[in-house]
Amino acid sequence: MSTTRFLLGIGVGVGLGLLFAPASGEETRQTLADQARNIAEISQRKVKQTVEQAAEAAKAKAGDLGRRVGREPAEAAVDSVREDVLGKNKTA
Repeated sequence: MSTTRFLLGIGVGVGLGLLFAPASGEETRQTLADQARNIAEISQRKVKQTVEQAAEAAKAKAGDLGRRVGREPAEAAVDSVREDVLGKNKTA
């Protein structure tokens, strides 16, 4: 929600700036292009930051789960899957 409001604020600011301080067509196009690049860069940074935070949270949760489950039950689960897939008398 805050990112949406931020981007909306940028858009309103650019629009008001164009209304109250008009420039030549070339200057206006350059200003709009610069603002679009700035918005894209901000959005990319936000997405990257969010993805990195989500990855760190997932990694922490996976570590917690691994500690809770323990080694023996995990090995038993692997053996069970191996038996189901390969059959009881076959080896990997």
